[in-house]
Amino acid sequence: MTTGINLGSGTDLAAGTDGVSTSKTRVVFVDCLPALTLGPQLSLARFGEIGLDRSTPDTFERYLHDLEPGTELAVAFIGGSGSSAPAAVRSLRGMRGFAKTRVYVVGDGAGGAVPGWAEVHDVEDIIAPAAFDGFGFADTVEIGMRAHGSLILDPLYTDFYLDMTWNKIFDWFETTRWDWRELDLDKLNPELMSAEEVDFLTEAAIIEFGTLPGAHNFLREWEGETSFSSWALSWGAEEARHSLVQARCLDKLGVKVRSKHALYKREPYPIGDTRVGTLMMNIISEARAAELYRALAAETKEPVVRGIWKLLGRDESRHARAFYVFTQELCDGNRESQIAALKMAYVWLADRSDGLKHPAGHFYPHSTSAKGVRRIETIQDGATDAADGKVLSMVRRLVEDDSIESSRDLKRKLRSLI
Repeated sequence: MTTGINLGSGTDLAAGTDGVSTSKTRVVFVDCLPALTLGPQLSLARFGEIGLDRSTPDTFERYLHDLEPGTELAVAFIGGSGSSAPAAVRSLRGMRGFAKTRVYVVGDGAGGAVPGWAEVHDVEDIIAPAAFDGFGFADTVEIGMRAHGSLILDPLYTDFYLDMTWNKIFDWFETTRWDWRELDLDKLNPELMSAEEVDFLTEAAIIEFGTLPGAHNFLREWEGETSFSSWALSWGAEEARHSLVQARCLDKLGVKVRSKHALYKREPYPIGDTRVGTLMMNIISEARAAELYRALAAETKEPVVRGIWKLLGRDESRHARAFYVFTQELCDGNRESQIAALKMAYVWLADRSDGLKHPAGHFYPHSTSAKGVRRIETIQDGATDAADGKVLSMVRRLVEDDSIESSRDLKRKLRSLI
């Protein structure tokens, strides 16, 4: 006969030994909780049915080997005391398939300094047996489940924070950022700005509001990841300055930029089919923006605006290179990623008969961005060609093929890979 013990809202633990848990998500207790008889499963409102198991240290390795395929061992509570890691902890961490399993050692040392072996074996915490008393049982299991659920099995995951790609490029990115104090907008001379250049400045400020949905969508598409998401935050903060500085220039010229242009860009666009495709699209977007800003800077006679457009062009070029680093990370030795990158490159580079085909216009046809990009591109016909040449150079490195010089070559390379 099985009796139920109420452990709190949404929680029920069956006491007894009869019954079989069918849950593929499991929690195991090794050499701890001697006074508690566990039922087959625990029901948590947040996680559903969780299978509960017990093991002794001498049978734990066999338990790990006997888990059914597809079973996820979410949390292991392992009894232990003393100055070294319990044998069960070492056994678990010796199997790569359980890298995501969260480990808690139950015993002496709770609340004190974390011993070195705990960090070596990726032990979450050392907790006292009293943590399982009464309602604490469900709470303690839920904490472990939350820790487990926060981790993902990402092929680019690194065990150590400083090994993440973002942290490797941070110094380069941060030390090349321009300082707002370099700018003196009070020196802007309206008489040196043509009506066409004021129009370009206005359109560029509005186009740059596309940073808002860009940052949102990066975080949506890279949900559960850390490295690129950290880059996306820094990218978004830097890009947000582009619309602000140009709007302030316009304010000096007596032109007020309406907030509606930012709100027009708040609508999220669909998440891409592949991360590497999204990255390639942004390489192209940034490379083309960089060349357009450089073309604008070369044409204007107003020194303050010329200096700003040069800085923004430099930013976009840096961004393109950073997006390339993350794209290369996905493409190295990965044929499917290379194919996805080439497909996206072909989509954006092959057909320019309808204009620039810049994402700023493609995703927001209800705003002025679409027409604005096309007006800006008319300032210098070679800007897009220069940008696409740099993109093709990156593509050659991504797929290790120096023969790619045109969109036709992209198509040829795709045929060879598919």
